[in-house]
Amino acid sequence: MLRELTSTTMILHWTKMLTVFILFENVKGWNSSSDTVTVPDIINLQALDMWRLEMEWMMNQNEEERNQTYEIQVGRTTNMDIVDSMNVSKRSLEAVHTLVWTSQLPLNCVDHSVRIRFISEASPPSSWSSWKTIYGEMNLAHNQIRLFPDEQVLREGSTVMFCCIFPTETHITSLFFGKTLYEVINISPRVKAIRVENINATNSFGVIFYHDRNSEAAHNFVTFPPEKPFDFRCETEDMRLVYCSWKIQRAPNLTGDRRRKYTLLISDSKAVGCDVENTDHPSCGFDVIQQQITYNTTLLVTNSLGQASETYIFNITDRVFPVPEHLEVTAGVFDSLVILQLDGCFKGLLLICQIELEPGGIKQDLDKNGSDSMQYYAFKLQHLKPSTQYSIRGRCAVQGNDWGRWTTQRLFITEPLVTIDLWRQIRDHPNRTVTLLWKTVSSDSELYIEAYNGCVSYRNTERNVCMTITQTQVELTRDLNMSDITVRAVIQSGLSEPAHITIPSAYIMPREKRIMGNEKGFQLTWTRDSTTTCDYIVEWCMLGVALPCNLQWRKVPANQSSLNLNAGYFKAGVLYEFEIYGCSADGHRRHEKQIGYFKEQKPTQRPTLYSSPNITWSSVNLKWSFNEKDPSHTGFITRYVIMVQDDSEAASNLSYFIQSVDDPCSKSWMVSGLEEDRSYTFQLAACTSAGCGPETTAVFRTRKNFYLLMVKVLVPLVVLVGCCVCLWSYRNLIRGFPEEAFGFLHVKALDLDEDLYEASEKIHTLMIEDCKWCDVEILDVRPITTEKPWLTGAEDQSCSFITPEVTPPSCHLTTDLTNFTYVSCVQQDLPSEELQTEATKQESEISGFSSDYVTSVGT
Repeated sequence: MLRELTSTTMILHWTKMLTVFILFENVKGWNSSSDTVTVPDIINLQALDMWRLEMEWMMNQNEEERNQTYEIQVGRTTNMDIVDSMNVSKRSLEAVHTLVWTSQLPLNCVDHSVRIRFISEASPPSSWSSWKTIYGEMNLAHNQIRLFPDEQVLREGSTVMFCCIFPTETHITSLFFGKTLYEVINISPRVKAIRVENINATNSFGVIFYHDRNSEAAHNFVTFPPEKPFDFRCETEDMRLVYCSWKIQRAPNLTGDRRRKYTLLISDSKAVGCDVENTDHPSCGFDVIQQQITYNTTLLVTNSLGQASETYIFNITDRVFPVPEHLEVTAGVFDSLVILQLDGCFKGLLLICQIELEPGGIKQDLDKNGSDSMQYYAFKLQHLKPSTQYSIRGRCAVQGNDWGRWTTQRLFITEPLVTIDLWRQIRDHPNRTVTLLWKTVSSDSELYIEAYNGCVSYRNTERNVCMTITQTQVELTRDLNMSDITVRAVIQSGLSEPAHITIPSAYIMPREKRIMGNEKGFQLTWTRDSTTTCDYIVEWCMLGVALPCNLQWRKVPANQSSLNLNAGYFKAGVLYEFEIYGCSADGHRRHEKQIGYFKEQKPTQRPTLYSSPNITWSSVNLKWSFNEKDPSHTGFITRYVIMVQDDSEAASNLSYFIQSVDDPCSKSWMVSGLEEDRSYTFQLAACTSAGCGPETTAVFRTRKNFYLLMVKVLVPLVVLVGCCVCLWSYRNLIRGFPEEAFGFLHVKALDLDEDLYEASEKIHTLMIEDCKWCDVEILDVRPITTEKPWLTGAEDQSCSFITPEVTPPSCHLTTDLTNFTYVSCVQQDLPSEELQTEATKQESEISGFSSDYVTSVGT
């Protein structure tokens, strides 16, 4: 049994060995056919930029085929995902073959690998070469999000993939290009991308690519390859420097380092770089090459996406267009001299220069042989008008060629026939002076007038004093005999026509009239003066300013009596004085005087309130000081406004009133209707038609009304005394009445005036005391007429009279502050005749006595 098991095991072992051998031989046979073809060897793999991958490989040169075909595969990531496969034909004679592959996804995003094999029609393909890998930045150790491409120039209309490399713990859910959200493509666990098709050109600021966290962004630019320039030509103005110009079809959209670069390639010379700043009129220049007549120039335009070029061949003598370097004009009264200055190397050339004068369209030509030094072409213009503006320009050409470009147009004014606008200002304070002022008719007189000659003549004498003046005004001491003054301008051609003015011996100050300007300025009008024969002079000046007055004047024909002055001459809030003079044979005399504001403003000054006004218990007489005619005011003072505020606690917030003083010359005002013994705040402000200015504030208190208080106290007292006097004559009659007649009366306290009661409470004059009770015994005894009965004092503790016959009744005594006691007996059940006692008689006598200070009587 054991032997059979061993033999079975050996059989199985040898059977396995034989099977393995057969399989090995078959595999060796299968590969023998492919091993006969050489496998290409990739010797180099490198990234030319972010998009292009260059690979180099070698192949055994023993291959018989001239054109060799290779199959190349490009894989991404560590999984070698095939993203591109291509067949490439190469010549077998080349020792090293090269291929540049362009990727839509930036090479920085992931690893890119390449392998290659040889394909032959006569035999099976060779084996694949080993993978050659160029690594992206996803393998670099960093914890930041990386975006590609970044700071790149992309081609307009192309399809570009943008990728985002992020750390493992970060989650990217969306990607944006510009403001558009694109679908996310998963490249690897740490790389996501988007595909943007047909991208548009951007401006110089580019476009951004960012993710949903919006913390990092990639900034890129989209442009287009340069286009071929057109209308490319070259010319020279001075035979020293050649300028080439051209036009572009589409203006570039990028600037700075990314802008287009222009280069001139000149035959038999080095290349010239061009710094083109103005793309509307681009140009570039190079130096003329000595002894060279024909030039072959090429303009090369490049940017990061490509290049374009244009060629121009020319004869330099045919491309000479001289331009005068300088044009100078010396103007006269009726003629002027024009000089063209031409600089260049024009030796051997015949030059023609021309000038054109406007208005008139006058042209003059002048021929001259060229030279290598500065040349001048002089033209004389005649029959011009004085004080007239002309424009002149010039151009030159080589005989047989077109004209060069015109020079810049030059304006000039012919020298005027100077006339002087002369005026004077006469002052009597602080000194008697005459200030002469004048203006010339020429708009640019300072260029031609060297000085002025002034002469003064005097009445009744032949004395004439002349002087040289370098300014346009002079101040003279006024003399009553001063008559005529003449001023001439000293110009290149001599003296100008004289200007005369006559100084009057005396003048009258006219009345002052107030006027007001508007948004257009001042519209001055005045009454016509029949004595005015030549013209009117209107002079004006600012008043109330610290600086000296800048006197201005204007002439008006004698047949007019109005003048409109533009608002540009005047300032708001400033007082202007206008004086109108009429001209006659005796000189200019004052006709009218007007003052006014171009635009009134609120006052800036405060009135000054006097601190001690006249104050009564119901009024305050305010007084203040203010110069309403001060010329420094910003408007005519028309009124004053007084606001009165009650400061007492009982007054409400609206307890105030406003009063207006419409007379600006008034400096006092009585404010009446006030409450006694109250504090009031007074605010005073000056006003113009534009509003009121700052307020002056003062607080005053009205006095107490003692007269009213005395009346309130004395009137009740006088009435009470009068009543007492009236009742005094009836005292005996009252004394004869029996006690019982008044028993039913209950006399109460007098009702005094409320103010009298308050006053008595303060000084404690009146006080009501408690009533006292006592017992009184009445004796039936006849009184003796000579005896005087007395009342019992309030201070007595007992008032008992003992009688054997009568039971004493109870007696009620009332006492007040006057120490007079009134006794009324409470009648009991006794006969009336028994009550006729001495006490009742005494009581009747006392009852006739009265006092002014009794407050109450009670039982």
